[in-house]
Amino acid sequence: MTKTQACTALAAALLLGTISTASSAAGPNQDTGIYVGGAIGRSSYSLSSSNRVPVPWGGQKSSKAGTAYKLYGGYRFTETFGVEAGYARLGRVSQWSSNGAYSRLQAGTGQVFYAAATARLPLGESFALNGRLGVARGRVSGDNNWALPSQRISGSSTGMMVGLGAEYRVTQNLSITADYDYFGKLSKQAKGGMVTVGLKASF
Repeated sequence: MTKTQACTALAAALLLGTISTASSAAGPNQDTGIYVGGAIGRSSYSLSSSNRVPVPWGGQKSSKAGTAYKLYGGYRFTETFGVEAGYARLGRVSQWSSNGAYSRLQAGTGQVFYAAATARLPLGESFALNGRLGVARGRVSGDNNWALPSQRISGSSTGMMVGLGAEYRVTQNLSITADYDYFGKLSKQAKGGMVTVGLKASF
C-alpha cells in the first residue's frame, strides 16, 4: 500500500464515519473513553538505492524486515473520533554499502514514537474499521560511522504517519486488532512500516 492509497482510504473512513454519526444521533454501541493496547508483527523497510552494493560471496544477506511490536494508548471523545500515542520497535535492518575499495554490512534497529488523531467506523456490534493520521519521530540506531554520511542508514527523522486497521470485540472491554502502520522516514536513508496483530483493552 502506497502513502497516497493509505491517505485516500483514511479520508474515506473519516467521511463514512461522519455520515454514520450524523445519521444516528445516539447509536446503541457508543465506545468512548480510555484504551490501551499492544501488538506484534512484522516490519518492512525501504532503503535508499544510492548506496547499495552486491552481497559479497559468502556474506550475510541484507535484511529489510524484522520482528516488530508496538505499545499504545488513546482516548475516544466520541464513538468515531479520538487521539492516540504510542511507541513502536521495528526490529533490525541491514544493507551492504561501500566505502572506497571495500564493502561492509551496515546494520541498525528502528524505533518510532508517534501521536495521531484517530477515526473509527463501527460495522455492527463487534466489528469496526479504524484509521490513524499523525506525526512520527523515527530513529535508526547502529554503529556505522565508517560509512559516508550520505550513505548511513542510521539517523533520525520526523514526518507524517498513517495507519489503517480493523478490530473485533471479543468481550465488552477487550478487542483483537489487525493493523498496518506506515511511519515514513525513520532516517535520511530509511523508511519503515509494520503489520501487526494484537489486543486492545477499553476502560
